[in-house]
Amino acid sequence: MTEDGSEAALEEAFFEDLKRVEHLRRQLPVGVRPSLRNLANHAQRSHNTIDNWLSGKAFPADVDVLAGVIAVIGQAATRAGFGNDAVLLDPRRWRERHDAVNRARVREAERARRGQQAGADLMGAEARARSGALADPPQRLDRWTAAGLRVHPSISGMGSHAPGFVLPSYVQRPHDQKLREALRTAAGGVEAVLVVVRGSSCTGKTRAAYEAVRHVRGLDDWELVFPRTASSALEVMAVRALVPRTILWLDDAHQLLSGSEGEDLAAGLLSRLTQPGPVIVVATLWDAAFTDLTSPPRERAFGSADPHRHARALLTGATTVVRVPPAFGAEDLRALDGLEVDPALAAARCASREGKITQTLAAGLQLVDRYESAQEPPACYTRALVTAAMDAYRLGWDAPLPDGFLRDAAPGYLTDEQRTGAGPHWFASALTDARARVQRVAAALEPVPRAGGMGAQPGVSHLADYLDAHGRATREHAAPPQSFWTAAADHAKNAGHLARLSREAEARGQYHDAERLAGLATDAGDAGAYAMLAELRERAGDRQGAERLAQLAADGGDPRCCAALAWMRERAGDPQGAERLARLAAVAGDTDALRSLTGIREQAGDHQGAERLARMATEAGDRAAFRRLGRGREQTGDAESAERLYELAAGAGDRRAYNALARVLERAGNSQGAEETARLAADTGSPRCYTTLAWMRERAGDHQSAERLARLAADAGDRHALRELAELRERAGDPQGAERLARMAAVAGDTDALRSLTEMRERAGDHQGAERLARLAADAGDRDALRRLDRRRKRTGGQ
Repeated sequence: MTEDGSEAALEEAFFEDLKRVEHLRRQLPVGVRPSLRNLANHAQRSHNTIDNWLSGKAFPADVDVLAGVIAVIGQAATRAGFGNDAVLLDPRRWRERHDAVNRARVREAERARRGQQAGADLMGAEARARSGALADPPQRLDRWTAAGLRVHPSISGMGSHAPGFVLPSYVQRPHDQKLREALRTAAGGVEAVLVVVRGSSCTGKTRAAYEAVRHVRGLDDWELVFPRTASSALEVMAVRALVPRTILWLDDAHQLLSGSEGEDLAAGLLSRLTQPGPVIVVATLWDAAFTDLTSPPRERAFGSADPHRHARALLTGATTVVRVPPAFGAEDLRALDGLEVDPALAAARCASREGKITQTLAAGLQLVDRYESAQEPPACYTRALVTAAMDAYRLGWDAPLPDGFLRDAAPGYLTDEQRTGAGPHWFASALTDARARVQRVAAALEPVPRAGGMGAQPGVSHLADYLDAHGRATREHAAPPQSFWTAAADHAKNAGHLARLSREAEARGQYHDAERLAGLATDAGDAGAYAMLAELRERAGDRQGAERLAQLAADGGDPRCCAALAWMRERAGDPQGAERLARLAAVAGDTDALRSLTGIREQAGDHQGAERLARMATEAGDRAAFRRLGRGREQTGDAESAERLYELAAGAGDRRAYNALARVLERAGNSQGAEETARLAADTGSPRCYTTLAWMRERAGDHQSAERLARLAADAGDRHALRELAELRERAGDPQGAERLARMAAVAGDTDALRSLTEMRERAGDHQGAERLARLAADAGDRDALRRLDRRRKRTGGQ
C-alpha cells in the first residue's frame, strides 16, 4: 500500500473505532449509560460536537477533551461489566492514535501544498505562453515608450524642425494628482479596478495616463498590455492574460466600446473586474463619447437591443473617473510662465488661444485653420474630402474610410465652378494634400496601420481626431449632399455602419437612400434595419410605407416590426390595420401582438373579436391564449364562457387550462366533471389539478373527498399533495387528521409532511407533540429530525 493509502487507512480506522465506541455506549444499560448531553456537560462542549465525534463525522480538535470523553464511557462500561473492550476504551491509546492521525494530516497537507504550488507554476507558465501568442502581447511597463502607448507627438518648437518623436516636458495640473492617487491606491490593493480618463480631443488624456503609470511607485515592474482593436482586447480576455499586477491600456476606448464587438468587450471587462487583482484597466475616452455611452437609451424600435447596455454599466461603475480640462486654467498658465520650459511648450504658449496648449502641441488648431481656409482650388478639393470624412464619422461610420468613398462623395461638397475646374488628377492631388502632416505631427487624413504587419493599409484613411471633434461641433445640423448617400451605399460594407447611416438618412428626409441603406444593412446581417425605418415612417404618418417596410422586415426574419406597428395602429384607432399586422407578425413567428390585441378587445367589450384573435394566436402556437381570455371571463362572473374557453385551451394542449377548468366546474357544483378533468390533467402529466380540487373540498368541509383526491394526486406524481392537505388540517384545528395524512405521506416516501407538522406543533407550544412527530419522522428515514428539533429549541431557549 502507498504512503497515501496508509495514511488514509489510519484516519479511516480512527473514525471506525470512534463509531465502535459509540455503539458500545448505546449498548450500556440505561442506568449506567452516559447520555450525549451528560458527555457534553462533562467535556464542556456542545451536544452536537460530541455526537459528531462519536459518529465519525468530525475529527476531534482537542485530544484532551476526547480522552476525557473516552474515560467517562470506559468507567461506565466497567461498572456495567463490559470489560472485554479495555483496549478500545484506553484514553492513552486514543491520545497516541490522535497524534498519529494529526501527523498524517500534516504530511498530506504538505503534499497538497506542493501539488498546488506545482499547479500554480504550471498555470503561470501556460499563461505566459498564451500571452506571448497574442497579437498585442503584454510587456513590462518600463519597456513601453510614449510613442508605443500612442501619446500624440508634439510640434518641436518655433523655428525648430527636430526629427523623430518629440515629447515636451510635462506640466502637472490638478487632475494629475487625482489620477496618480487612484493608481497608487489600486497598486497597493487586491482588487481589479477601472480608471477612466476623459476629455476632449487632443487635451492630453493619453499623456496624463502615461505620465501617471510611469511615476506611481510600485507599478514599474507590472505588465502592461495594449490591444489596438476590440478583437485584440477580446483575445486578451479569452486567454486570461489579465493576471494580477497587469495594466490593460485602452486608449480611445470609445472606439472599441462603440464598435460591433464593443458590447462583448464591455461584458468581458465587467466580468473581469469582479475577480481578484490587483489589475488596473486604464481607459481614455472623449467627453462626447463618454456621454453617449453612459446616457440612458432613447426611445427605440420595439424589440431592438439596448446598443450600449454593458458599456454603460462598465463606465458608470468605474472606480475612478478623471476629467482632463480642455485648456490650461489661469493658475496653470501662470505656473507655466514661471517655469523654464522647453521649446515646444514655449511655442505652444505663444500660439495657443484660450489656453489650449495641448491642442496646439498636437497640431489640432493648425489643422482646423488649414481646413477652414481651404476655399479656393486646389485646396477646396482637399476640403471636400475632409468634409465628407467628417460627415461619415459623425453619422455613424466609425471605421477607416475607403478612398473610393471619399472620391465619390466629394463632388457634392463643391460648387459647379469648382467641379468644372477640376483637372484629371484632382483626387490624387487632394488626397496627397490631406495626408500632408502639419508641423510634422498630424495630417487631416491619417494612414491606417496594417492590423498584423508593417506599413499602412492601402486605399483607406482615418480622419484626425481633432478634426473629427471639430466636425461634430460645427456640422451638427448640416445635411450631407446626395453624393454622400450614394457613395456610402456603394462603399460601406459593415452592417452597423449601414444601419446608422440609414437612420440618419431617414431623419433628413432622404427616404430612398434610407431604404437602400437599410436593405444593405439587412443583407449584411442587421435584421432590425427595416424595423427601425418602419417605425419612423409610422410615426410620421406614412402608414403605407411603414407597412411595406414591416413586410420586408418580416420577410427577412424579423417579425417584431409587424408587432410594433400593430400596437401603434391599435392605439391610433385603426383596429383593422392592427389586426392585419398582428396576423403578419404571428405568421412570421411573433404572437405577442395577437396576445396584446386580444386583451385590448376583451377590455373594450368586443368578446367576439377577442375570441377570434385568441383563436388566431392559438393557431400560431400560443396555447395559453384561450386560458387567458377564460380567466378574464371568470373574474367578471361569466363562468359559462370561462368554462367553454378553458375547454378550448385544454383541447389546444394547454395543460394549465385543466386546472382552471376543474376549478370552475367544482365551483359550479359539477364535482364529477371536475374530477374527470383532473384525471385528464394527470394523464397529461399535470397532477396538481387533483391537489387543487383537494383544497377546495377540504375548505368546503368534505374531508373524505379531499383525502381521496390528495391520494390520487400523490399517486399521479404530486409528492407535496398530502403534506399540503395535512398543513390545512393542522391550521383548521384537526391535529389527528393532519397527523394521519402526514403518516400517509411518509409511507409514500415523503417525510416533509411530518417535518412540517413538527415545526408547526413546536411553534404552537406543543413540545411533546412536536417531539413525538420528530421521532415518527426519524423512524420513517429522516435521521436529522430530532437534531433539528434540538437545535431549534436551543435557538429559541425552549420557547
